[in-house]
Amino acid sequence: MKQISALVWIILFFLPAVLAADSDDLVRNDLIASISRAREPVVSGKFAVFTADGNIRHAGVAFEHENFSRIHSFKRLIRRDLDGKPTSEVLFYILDIPPLMTSLKYRMVIDGLWTTDPHNPLTVFDYVQGFHLSSLPVDYYEVFQTNNVSDGLVRFTWEGESGKTIRLAGTFNNWDPFMYELTETVPGKYEIRLPLPRGKWLYAFYDGTRQLPDTINRDRVYTKDGRIASVITIP
Repeated sequence: MKQISALVWIILFFLPAVLAADSDDLVRNDLIASISRAREPVVSGKFAVFTADGNIRHAGVAFEHENFSRIHSFKRLIRRDLDGKPTSEVLFYILDIPPLMTSLKYRMVIDGLWTTDPHNPLTVFDYVQGFHLSSLPVDYYEVFQTNNVSDGLVRFTWEGESGKTIRLAGTFNNWDPFMYELTETVPGKYEIRLPLPRGKWLYAFYDGTRQLPDTINRDRVYTKDGRIASVITIP
């Protein structure tokens, strides 16, 4: 019976993430199907589509909100006719737009050279970095979820029954389940903000000594003791 209960708990824990992932995959497939040529970036809901000319060997994009610490490589899309002959070729990258943003600032690297987006005329000058950035306005939205809200500041969120005492623990405090207590900002919604250095951190919420899942965060792993922990990465 305990094994069945554990299985049900695992299914309920992962099911929202699986359904969300399936929905996101359908949206991405529709966006890919709409790509026919290199053009200015396109914003569609919570996704942004970047393209580059098909004669380029490699294209990548790095974003200001990630401190330009990561280059996202474009994928190559080849359209063919009924005989299998190529009719068009384009490079593309689809970004999941983070919440709480009104614009994306980014640079592209094309065949090893850093540049602004040649298909996006909107640029701004970064006086700190000393170079121009491409800029893309996006629709602001909020999601009640754990996320990196600014450089090294993470908002941890949990949603459930009102009037609870919810605490946070993880690899950043040696899994002490009594150190950090969340604040119930509105009935049933709890949050706490912590400064964390760069790196990958495991965490979980606790009601007393009972571990509670972060059902919104899809990035999860099993710990050495067989429990499920959520993951937050600070770039």
